[in-house]
Amino acid sequence: MVPAFRPDGSAFDLINPKAADIDFADMANALSKIARFNGIYRCQGYAVGQHSVMGADAIFRETGDSVLAGYFLIHDGHEYPFGDITRPAVDIIQYWVAKLAASAKLDRPDFVDKLVHRAIGEVKRCLDLAIYEAAQLPDIQRMPLYVRQVREMDERMLVAEALALFGPNADRRCLPKLNLPPPRLTGTIEPWGAMKAEIAFVERLERYLGIVVRPR
Repeated sequence: MVPAFRPDGSAFDLINPKAADIDFADMANALSKIARFNGIYRCQGYAVGQHSVMGADAIFRETGDSVLAGYFLIHDGHEYPFGDITRPAVDIIQYWVAKLAASAKLDRPDFVDKLVHRAIGEVKRCLDLAIYEAAQLPDIQRMPLYVRQVREMDERMLVAEALALFGPNADRRCLPKLNLPPPRLTGTIEPWGAMKAEIAFVERLERYLGIVVRPR
């Protein structure tokens, strides 16, 4: 068992998560307090929960598909027990894993390459499967079109958020190279604060997925 705290002080097993472990009210609460980009921008905190809500609303505005919007809403749900490990953090850990492996003269560079990315992906995958079951949703991997649409909206949101939070001089080397339009947002990207982000996430759970919970 690899334990992580639940809000009541009990332990959540990150190795073997179950649908019964998933609490969508706790998810909404935690994601409303986890900052995008490690909170390194110079305004108040812009939360993962707000990112999820704004991206879900943009997907619904563009497609009219409430289930697809729901998948986007919970696409970062694994972060509520696991945390938000940013892309630069994963990349720099992978860099040092590769250097340490080379120093130790490990003879499987093909295995070491992207090893950290794959390991973190497996953690997220196990948590996502429990979340889908708790939400009574099919595994999104069975629907390649949904996978692509959620991934593309995540990238489009990343670019739009970086430009909004860091300004027009945001270094493009920190961003994915996209040939996609900006998301059709229903509002400007300005930090809401934790309470508004949590309430909005809870409201979208019901609107898009029929999951009714009360804010913590």
